[in-house]
Amino acid sequence: MSEEYYIRQPDAESARGPFTLDKLVSLAEAEQVNDETLYYIEETEEWAAVTSNEALKREIFPEKKRLLLKPKTAEDMDILNADEDQQPEVTVNEMLAAAEGDTEETRHIKKSARNREKAAALSLPALSLIMLISAFVNIYPNVSVITMVINETAYGLLLQTPLLMAGLLDFLLAIFLFLSVAEIFPILRFRAMLGFGYYGFFHWAQWYNGDPGSLYLMACSTAASLGIFICTLTLNLYLMAFFGLVGIGGLGGYAYLLFAGG
Repeated sequence: MSEEYYIRQPDAESARGPFTLDKLVSLAEAEQVNDETLYYIEETEEWAAVTSNEALKREIFPEKKRLLLKPKTAEDMDILNADEDQQPEVTVNEMLAAAEGDTEETRHIKKSARNREKAAALSLPALSLIMLISAFVNIYPNVSVITMVINETAYGLLLQTPLLMAGLLDFLLAIFLFLSVAEIFPILRFRAMLGFGYYGFFHWAQWYNGDPGSLYLMACSTAASLGIFICTLTLNLYLMAFFGLVGIGGLGGYAYLLFAGG
């Protein structure tokens, strides 16, 4: 959508517009816009002379194009021939509403921004819960290993228990997420892809060797990894909510199948 401008003469009480840049060029060629014409700046909510904005001045009064005749449309002719008093007046409240994105034309932009903020706020607690469940699933079956490491200082056992290492990593990531450290999102994406590959292959191999329940575990772990990956990428509120539930449901189902089957 091209930028549009409200304009008025210094001695005029009402504004005209909004006009596109092409319309302003047409008005300038018809001497309806000159160096003293004021335009409205939405960012500062102030009026300024066209000549104070060098870039806008060059666009409206191009040196090399002043001698060229630009074909006029019927709409251009209506604007040029209309009396200034006949132009629709724009109130100050309408201009302030446009600047704040609270008009019919711009309200959807403001709504989209609010939805992105909600999605960003939802991602951290959703991912925190997913990583906590993942940490529990991997650490709980290996509590005895942790006890041996603490009592016998046998740290080498950690290297022999990769699922326990993954659980401890997930617990650490969950702590960072609870502290709102969004900078770890690239690490979470790597963790999701690693989990997708490792758990997917591990359970597929078990299913291939005759364990029918492993197929469901593979589906749950895949859903969990997909939920983590998408939640670190999207700012779409509905996608965030959906894949957050997919990740939580996938890990919840994985935990149920793992411990119920055990």
